[in-house]
Amino acid sequence: MTLQQHKAKISDLALQHGRLVFHCAYRLLSDTHLAEDVTQDVFIKLFKKSLKSMNEVKNWPAYLKSMAVTTAIDYLRRNKRLAEDDLESVPENESDTSRHPLNQVLRDRDLILFKQALLQLTEQDAHIYCLRHVEGYSYQEIAELMHVSSNSVGVSLHRSQLKLSSIVGKSEYLGARHEH
Repeated sequence: MTLQQHKAKISDLALQHGRLVFHCAYRLLSDTHLAEDVTQDVFIKLFKKSLKSMNEVKNWPAYLKSMAVTTAIDYLRRNKRLAEDDLESVPENESDTSRHPLNQVLRDRDLILFKQALLQLTEQDAHIYCLRHVEGYSYQEIAELMHVSSNSVGVSLHRSQLKLSSIVGKSEYLGARHEH
């Protein structure tokens, strides 16, 4: 593959899968501008990959989602403000709850707590947790993407769930449904 073909391949990938990458990043960051930045960063990273490694990718959507998760987590780690938004900024009085139903307020609070807790996991555990519970990948798919065994994925998910549960506590929206 020539350099021109390499650029064309990345351009095609961006056209085909750019929205997928954006939505994956947005689910973690809840910010349109940051999700756009992550999307751009993912495709810029592809320019730095060797032609050989590009040819070895078998499942581009899964590969790009994995890159988006990693990059979004990196954004959270670099900019902890995203994970530490003031809990008091969520409207609580009655006039605001008509615009923001109670369930939305609870989900917003849980999302803030989840982001804070996610940053306390190791990078690999956070990545595996997000691939499973945010993106819905199977243990086997995660194992292939992360180049680990399915058993390692299970151990990582169990360790992550324990840590997240201890940090976030019981929540109606987080941690209630997890695999054993």
